[in-house]
Amino acid sequence: MFFNQIGKFCKYYRTELLNLTLNEMSEQVKVKTTTLSSFENGRSTNYSHIIKYYNCGNDDQKQFFRDNLPL
Repeated sequence: MFFNQIGKFCKYYRTELLNLTLNEMSEQVKVKTTTLSSFENGRSTNYSHIIKYYNCGNDDQKQFFRDNLPL
């Protein structure tokens, strides 16, 4: 379940590094909360969401994202 690992990582990144709720993330990236939730829980395989998570971070957070994204 490759998609599930990416989704879990993005959820971790959002909650632990970005310190954003799902609603805050949704507002910031202009994507519905249900869509983001589906992505984080492995029910969506839309890889375009990965870049949205990445772009929310500062330089250090982006470095963590690049170094740890399970690809």
